[in-house]
Amino acid sequence: MSKTSVTVAFLCCLAGCNGSPGVAGSPGDAGLPRDDASGSGGAAGTGGTTTVAATGGRSAQGSGGAGTRVGTGGASEAGGSAGSGGASGMGGRLTGTTVASGGQVGGGGAPTTGGTVGPGGRFGSGGTTSVGGATGSAGSRGTGGRTGAGGAGSGGATGRGGATGSGGSTSTAIGCDTALPTPTGKTTVSATINVSGTKDYAMQQVCADPNALGPGDQSENQKPVFLLAANAVLKNVIIGGSGCSAADGVHCESGSCTLENVWWGDVGEDAATLKGSSASQVMTVTGGGAFSASDKVFQHNGPGTITISNFYVNNAGKLYRSCGNCSSQYARNVVLDHVTAKATKYLVGINTNYNDTATFSNITICGGGTTICEKYTGNSTGAEPTTIGSGADGKNCIYSNSDITNL
Repeated sequence: MSKTSVTVAFLCCLAGCNGSPGVAGSPGDAGLPRDDASGSGGAAGTGGTTTVAATGGRSAQGSGGAGTRVGTGGASEAGGSAGSGGASGMGGRLTGTTVASGGQVGGGGAPTTGGTVGPGGRFGSGGTTSVGGATGSAGSRGTGGRTGAGGAGSGGATGRGGATGSGGSTSTAIGCDTALPTPTGKTTVSATINVSGTKDYAMQQVCADPNALGPGDQSENQKPVFLLAANAVLKNVIIGGSGCSAADGVHCESGSCTLENVWWGDVGEDAATLKGSSASQVMTVTGGGAFSASDKVFQHNGPGTITISNFYVNNAGKLYRSCGNCSSQYARNVVLDHVTAKATKYLVGINTNYNDTATFSNITICGGGTTICEKYTGNSTGAEPTTIGSGADGKNCIYSNSDITNL
């Protein structure tokens, strides 16, 4: 036995290895046993630690040659230092130890399949900027406004129905040249129509038979086209117009009522009258408009309140009048908001001696010449009431300059 073989055998025993030492062969004879660095099951055979080489010659290209430092399971598989399962080949340095199957960088060497930049790695599909990332489709201002569907993704930062959506806090401005809507149809009635609950006319024009209800002029005691029961709602209708009598318009005689988007094409005796007997009753007028009222649009004979909002009046004597000489007198109230008046002499006439009040906001006067609030001393004798002045006073006529816009 050569000195080299003895040394190797001694070292192997110290390490507790199980492989047999290689037998020396002729130089360059691959596969013959030689007493050199390539004994079968060398320094790191199965489970070994220090056997120098696997079966084979010295050549780095030979099977288990000088470049093969470890046998089966050793630090490098048969096939040389860069061969299949090289420095980090299958099985790792010691089977079952710190480098298990697949090696440090995966089967096949440093950057082969499964390496640090392989499929699924740090920048693989599904990475930090994959589909559906921080900025989703539709961007930060997608359809629909601040709180719309989808938040920062589809729907964006300003979601549908945003801060001021449909039906917001401010109403649509009413132009000075607003026109009477085009009717969807036309009908003539010869008797007053009684309304309870809600009646929607879908913008039909209703005319009074002048012989049955009245000619629609300023003569007294004409009959109404509509008589509303307590809490009734009349909506989307045009009363009167050119060649179409409005007679005495609408009466609310039993308590509160609502007129929604009601238009008068040519006001007759009056457009609408609130009668009744309760101080809590309210006639609510919202939307709509009135044209050609020789005297008054809204007549207030009973107690309670009339509220008028988003309304247009053109060519009228007064938009509202608290009765100045009814046989029964009351404290009456009127509230106007978002009203546009053109060619109208007075917006409101009230009786201060009965403690009437009129409150105004968002009023637009087109062309000037309109008195906002006219004050009277009323009576119950039927005599003409006396005019005592006009203008804001903080008690009966309640508004400030900022409530009125003159165009």
